[in-house]
Amino acid sequence: MQGVDRVRRVAELVRRELSQIIVRDLGDYGVGIVSITAVDMTRDLRKAAVYVTAFDGSHDKEKVINILNESVSVMRKTLANRLELRRVPELEFHYDFSVERDMRLSNIIDQLTPGRDGSDES
Repeated sequence: MQGVDRVRRVAELVRRELSQIIVRDLGDYGVGIVSITAVDMTRDLRKAAVYVTAFDGSHDKEKVINILNESVSVMRKTLANRLELRRVPELEFHYDFSVERDMRLSNIIDQLTPGRDGSDES
C-alpha cells in the first residue's frame, strides 16, 4: 500500500504535467482556458480523477469535459514520456463546480455586507 505522502506527490506531479499538456497540446481542440483545480488519486496510483474549471464562458462545460475525456490516451502517452512512473494512472475528467459556487457565495456576501462595494452607508 502506498503512503499518503507519495499519493499526494504523484497527484501534484500529474496535475502540473496535465496543466502543461492541456495548454500546449490541446489548445487547438477547443477547450478554451482550463485550469486543473485538483487531482484525486487512488491509493494504488492506478486512477486519477481530474477536476477542472473552464474560465472562458463561451465554452460549454459538458463539451470541455467530453473533449478532455476523449483526449485521455494522448495525455497518458505524454505523461508516460514526461514522468518516471511505473504505471501512468487512468484519467477521468470532471468539472469542478466549487469555484463557481464560491464566486456566487462571495458575491452574495459582498451584497449583504455594508461598505464592501466601496460606498460607505453612514
